[in-house]
Amino acid sequence: MYKPSQMVPPVDLFNSEFDPQLPYATRVSSYEAFPGVTLPLDLTSVALVNDQCIRRQLRDLGIKTIDPPWLLACRTHQGRVYVNLSWILWVGDLLPGTDAGDMEQQLFGQHIPFEVTRPRVTRRERWLRALNLPRFATMMGLAVLSCKNRLSRYLTEREQTDFDSLGLDQLAERIDTELSELIRASDWHTRGSLVSMEMIGLLNNLVGEEKARHIIPIISDVGEVESAAPAKRIRELAALAKSRHGAIHDQLKNADSPWQTLADIDGELHKELSAVVTRYGYRSVAEFVVSAPSWADDPTPVMDAFLGLLRADGPAATDRTQARLDAHKRLLEGLGPLKRLIADLLVRGARIGARTRERTKAGLIVRVDIVRRLCRAIARRLVEAGRIDREGDLYLLTLDEVRAALGGTEQDLAATIATRKQTVEALKAMPEPPELIYGHQPVKVADVDERDGQTILKGLGVSGDAVEGIARVITSTDQLDTFEPGEILIAQYTDAGWTPYFTLASAVVVETGGLLTHTSVVSRELGLPAVVNVRDVTTRVKTGDRLRVDPDRGEVTLLDQAAGGDQVVSRAS
Repeated sequence: MYKPSQMVPPVDLFNSEFDPQLPYATRVSSYEAFPGVTLPLDLTSVALVNDQCIRRQLRDLGIKTIDPPWLLACRTHQGRVYVNLSWILWVGDLLPGTDAGDMEQQLFGQHIPFEVTRPRVTRRERWLRALNLPRFATMMGLAVLSCKNRLSRYLTEREQTDFDSLGLDQLAERIDTELSELIRASDWHTRGSLVSMEMIGLLNNLVGEEKARHIIPIISDVGEVESAAPAKRIRELAALAKSRHGAIHDQLKNADSPWQTLADIDGELHKELSAVVTRYGYRSVAEFVVSAPSWADDPTPVMDAFLGLLRADGPAATDRTQARLDAHKRLLEGLGPLKRLIADLLVRGARIGARTRERTKAGLIVRVDIVRRLCRAIARRLVEAGRIDREGDLYLLTLDEVRAALGGTEQDLAATIATRKQTVEALKAMPEPPELIYGHQPVKVADVDERDGQTILKGLGVSGDAVEGIARVITSTDQLDTFEPGEILIAQYTDAGWTPYFTLASAVVVETGGLLTHTSVVSRELGLPAVVNVRDVTTRVKTGDRLRVDPDRGEVTLLDQAAGGDQVVSRAS
């Protein structure tokens, strides 16, 4: 396992270098974790740590060919974190039982329509992979067996940890302790993520491309999915509130303090909804960003979803058991006895893997939230000590600079903070950078069709049946409270912090993601129609447009434009 002292940030925090062997990078799978300009402390306390741990599967296979202690799996470009696509596909070439094509489909939602430059897998690497395959499989098995207890332990630790009682020296000591736990959690999440990916990859290869489409309903409704649980609970409580109090929505909507008003109206309901915040308070609308507020800091998303469901029902919970059984039957048709047995085992493994991935990710996010709380405590103490002017200034420092500030080392923090603030504001003011780059140059990949005079955007359908509705384009988390029940949620990305709003949507369409990303997993658990990896949908569609979302075809059709002008031209155009 890496140590925090081995983490070396890039020389330029906002535009890191790139390896000519690994020139392609993408934002497609990094929006969820780091949606905007990444502040120096977010980069060095979480992104850099996670970058090292993405390589865990290679170390389990004994492969350290490309493994220096600096940014490699991820890069920064114009302040945004990019996933090194070349490196990821190289990993896909190396992993047993799968290939780069499977990695593309599951993480990025489609096959990339050109050859992505990357190193070739050497004979020595193939030999190491074969030699270490038992260890690789064993560690994935341990991830499955330990994930539930590990998450429970992390939640207990989060509940019991109090950083405000610690002095500056003690806070400094806790940095490496918490980062070491974050590294460990990230290592296990990498292993846990591989379980379902490997099972689905093997299943694809066994049954063939034509039958592979039946896998999506098979891995739906797997039960005990950590990221979907708060949405389900909020939906239950809203139904209970409507049955008890007919006018409760208007009372809460017009209240200065909806939480206190709910307590006055129904103390039991207030207690139950508050329990959702307590249990899932580690969630955030930007879960890997320590500078972002968690639900515990600001429970607005929970109350927004509750209020929306009081006013109008969200998508009804449906029993998808028969649909899953039918898909399973079609998947097995025509297979011989041995292949049927293997396919059954792989289906079971994929379903277990889906639960495992969400639990290990939840464990990782709990550890991120503990680091977030540590940073909050450090910021307060440094303001008290006169080392920084405002708590928010802390996030403009790197982790090493925070350590030095805690130690009282003389440094011109004010000048550093002022310069970084100017850089961050300038980067935020720039247009959103391209989703795919070669070096630092944009690469365009279009997925738009014109059919019968209608604009059809292509993506990957991951859940549900076709539905029509009105679009609500969300380009910032600040806009989430404008979401109306029954609308189609259109966004660049979602993460688990957005889950309450899923309860209000009739469908979800996002620009990023693949079969196993957050939007896909939660939508399947809630029975919500969803299409992911729909390029430029937030700029080609605007709020008020009428859409048809067809997950089976992986299409989003613009049926009618909202009044008020022509469509916005795509940034990729």
